[in-house]
Order: sequence, then C-alpha cells, then structure tokens
Amino acid sequence: MPLDERSKTVLKEIVLSYIKTALPVGSTTITKRYNFGVGPATIRNIMADLEEAGFLAQPHTSAGRIPTEKGYRFYVDNLFDEKAFLNHKKQIIQDAGKLVKREDAATLLQDTTKLLSELSQYMAIVTAPKFSSAPIRHCEFVRLSPKAIMAIAVSEAGFVQNKFFEISKDLNQKELNRISDYLNSLYEGMSFADIRKKLKTQMVKMQDLYDYLQTEAFELTKQAMKASVNEDAGKIYMDGAAQMLDLPDFSDFKVMKGLLKAFNEKKVIIQLLDKFIGSEGVQVFIGAENQFLGNDQCSMVLSQYKQGDRVLGALGVIGPTRMEYSKVIPLVDATAKQVSRLLES
Repeated sequence: MPLDERSKTVLKEIVLSYIKTALPVGSTTITKRYNFGVGPATIRNIMADLEEAGFLAQPHTSAGRIPTEKGYRFYVDNLFDEKAFLNHKKQIIQDAGKLVKREDAATLLQDTTKLLSELSQYMAIVTAPKFSSAPIRHCEFVRLSPKAIMAIAVSEAGFVQNKFFEISKDLNQKELNRISDYLNSLYEGMSFADIRKKLKTQMVKMQDLYDYLQTEAFELTKQAMKASVNEDAGKIYMDGAAQMLDLPDFSDFKVMKGLLKAFNEKKVIIQLLDKFIGSEGVQVFIGAENQFLGNDQCSMVLSQYKQGDRVLGALGVIGPTRMEYSKVIPLVDATAKQVSRLLES
C-alpha cells in the first residue's frame, strides 16, 4: 500500500528507535518522544496499518512493534536518515584514511577487515581477488627437488601467491630461470590462464617447429594454474565475530554458529561474488535477501574495490537486520574507495 507522509514518519521513527534500543516500540513511546500533533490512539491505528501492510510486526500481543525486513528495506530505500548519514560520513572518511599503502597487498586487506570491524562493531569481511585470472606483474619458478616446483607470482595489484606442484621431467634452476624470463618479457600483464591460452595457440601455429621454451612454459603455467584453481574459490578475511556475540540479536548461539559455518564453505564466497560483483556502488542485502548465508536475521552491506576499471573483490559488513545503516553504508563506501586508491597508487 502507498504510505502517506505521517505513516512514513512513524515507520522511520520506529526503525530508528529499534535500531538504538533493540526493544519493541509502543505508541505511547512514539507520541512522547516525537511531536506528531496527534494522540496515542491515532498512532496506534497507524502502527496497526503498517503491521497489516507488512512493515511492522508485534512479537507479543501486549508488546510494541518492531520493523520487519520489508520495513527495513523501505527505510533504506526511501526514508534514509540523511542528517545522520552526513554526520557520520565526514568522520568516516577521516577514519578510512587511516588505511595506508602496504608492500604486501594482502596485509592491506587484513588492515581493512580490522578497521571495518572496529568502526562498525559488527563482523567485517573482505574477499581477495581470484589469482588464476589476475594479471601477473612478475612470475618465477623455483626448483625444490627433482620434478618439484614452486611458482611465485605477483599480481599487478600487488598480491603474492606461492604454489607447489610436480612436473613430469626434471628441469634445473637455470632452465627454470630461462622460462621465467621468457614469460616475464612477453606476457607481463596477462593472467596464467591467458598466458597458457596464447602459448597453446602459438604452439599450434608452429606445429613441429615450436620453441622448446614455449613447450616447457606451457606445461609450467598449466600446472601453476591447476594448483591455483584448486584453492581459487577466493580467500576471505574476517574480523569481529566475537563482538557480534554480545549483541542481543545473536543471543541464540545457534544463529551465530550457522553464520560462521556458512563462511567456512568455499561455495559461499563464490555465491557472494557472483551475486554482487558488477553492481556499482554500495549494495544492502537485508534478511532473507541473504539466502546464500543461510541466515535471515542478518543484513550485509557490500561494496566492490577496484584497481582502475578492474574489479578485484568485495568488502563489507555483516550485522543484525537492526543495523545502524546510516553509519555502515558510508563506512563501507569510504573504505572501498580508499582501498581502491591505495591499490591504484
């Protein structure tokens, strides 16, 4: 049903009150706290209409009302507290500026997770880029023993990955260095997958005349990519799970346990990225919209971070549906932009 201005105001104040106190909100509380110019009976009627429309729920017959997922969604989409948003935004931009350039990009992501958790007081998540498809700045192969190789790759974003694998023939370190130099000179900026594809095309064109280096480079990149793909569902950094347990929303440990269990499964990360990557700006998923988390009591606020135009991963905050959206949304937005700036510089 379309909401008139008074109904919108009542809904907004109930949402804000419940976010702050975690207690059901009654008509008398609303009437005393906010000057609507009408009595409690009128407010009760408005609340009853909002409940009938699915924006509010009543936990117990004698209790006040609490927002439903539909109520939170309407608030985020239509009633956002602009004044509180702007008040938070200035300080949050300063806080996000505490993130600094790191030699190891993975350390930057760890710093980011910690900062998001500390500032939001909720659980923070950051997904690392998938390495098999990342443009490579430099790679080298190190002989560990006969037929045992370690591949060291540095992506253009500054992430480092070491992978161990075996090959069918014994190559000495001098040969491996030649192959590394060959790949770095011709294929810098390409992913292992693209390098392998291009080498395969070149080998077909040359038929029996293809170069020895191409043959061995093709085999090494094939094995390195295979080793990477085995773990390439994506690494995820998490922080703040313990402080979530202190929230009344998660007093039932089974709820929190289910959430942590979901994040221990690699498929969750894939679903997370597939659902979100490609969506510009901050995205807010409320309650049942988080189906892949297996938890309808949580909200998740996400943004993607980039290097130039290339999306590398996602970062965000997970908390109760009773989340302080006016603070978390600018926090996630400012942090994503800061991480992107640092990876670009």
